This record gives sequence, structure tokens and C-alpha cells, in this order.
Amino acid sequence: MADPFREAEATFTFLREKFEARKISQQEFADSLRRLRIKDEEGRFWVIGARSGKWYAFENDEWVEAKPPSLMDKRVICIACGFENDIEAERCVRCGGRPRGAGPESAVMKAGPGRSGPAETVPDAPGGEVVVRSFDVVSFLWFFGVLGLFAGIVLGLLAGVTGLFAAFVERLPGFFVEHRGDILGALTFSIVGGILGFATGAAAGAAAAAVSNGVMSLVGGLKLRRS
Repeated sequence: MADPFREAEATFTFLREKFEARKISQQEFADSLRRLRIKDEEGRFWVIGARSGKWYAFENDEWVEAKPPSLMDKRVICIACGFENDIEAERCVRCGGRPRGAGPESAVMKAGPGRSGPAETVPDAPGGEVVVRSFDVVSFLWFFGVLGLFAGIVLGLLAGVTGLFAAFVERLPGFFVEHRGDILGALTFSIVGGILGFATGAAAGAAAAAVSNGVMSLVGGLKLRRS
């Protein structure tokens, strides 16, 4: 006699592969999993978790993680490579992945057999939304700081060898005015411009990241659509 739990696991693996290959939609995957519900000889209902492939039984008015009777003292199949591992194995002996049913996972929502099952949601469909909840302040600081550095060097060089920003240069100490137009002046203006540009850009980047993070914390993040 065929083992319904083994058949359900094989179907689950097949459906998950189709879902990950984008051959079926998230809704089709969820609907197919609902049809894998099994009722054993003792009248208990069993469902397989959408994310982990673990089994849940409906006992005492709630879904709890459990091993089906037909799988007791048997082996579990690694979803990644198909190798059969000991039922208690946390990692696949062959590929190091997590075999179906291995590892801790909290259960479950209170629901009757007619409800949707344990609180394991269907994985996000490929191409779904990505929510950005914060920006890294240090990354912004360095990114805008480097941009400011190059901009400062270019502007400093222009100020040191041309008549650009003449009114501003006239207000600087005599050294800058005296060496304006020669090699020493060009080098000095470039160095000072680079330092000021980096400091200004870094401060602007850090401030932009901080303000953006504050706004995203209020609105729940920035939603981006994956292709």
C-alpha cells in the first residue's frame, strides 16, 4: 500500500521546484499545498509546512509539529540534493543542507482542520517586493565623501590656475593669492579643495542617510519591485 505521507512529500518537492522555477504562481503553490492535507487512521489531520516541508498534526485544537506515523524511525530526504538522511539529522551528510524536517521551528496557529493550517506562509514569489528599512550611514558617508573629494580637487584646481572664483580667492590669506596661477598654487588649491570637498560630502551623505532612515521608520520602509 502506498504511503500517503511519502507521496505528499514527493508532490511537495515537485511543487516547490516548479514554484522556484516560476512555472506556477504563489497562489497556485499555496492552493496545491492545501490539497495535500491527509487524515490518518486515528482521524487526525496532517498538513505539510510551505516553507520547511515539515509535518503538522491537528491536536488539542491546534496545529503542532509532529512526525507522521509512517515516517517514524525512517529517513528524511534532503530537498537540495535528494540524499536520505537519518530522521534526526540537522544537516545533510552529502551537501550540508538542511534536510526536510530538520532543525527547530516554532509552530503554529490555532485553527480547525477546515482552516488554512499552521502558521507557515508560502515563500515570497520570485520577482516580489523587497522592503528597504534603512540605509547604512557609514556607506553614505564614504560614498558622498569620495564624490566630494573629487569635486573639491577639480574645483580647487580650477580656482588655482584660472580666474574662476576670483572674488572668493581674493578673500583668502595672502599665500593663496600670491601663488594663484603657478604650480604650487594649483597643488595647494587642489589639496585644500579635496579636503573640504570630502568633509562636505561626507557630512551631507551622513545627514541624508539619517533623514532617510527616519522617514522610512515612519512609513514602514521603501518598497522596491524585483524583476
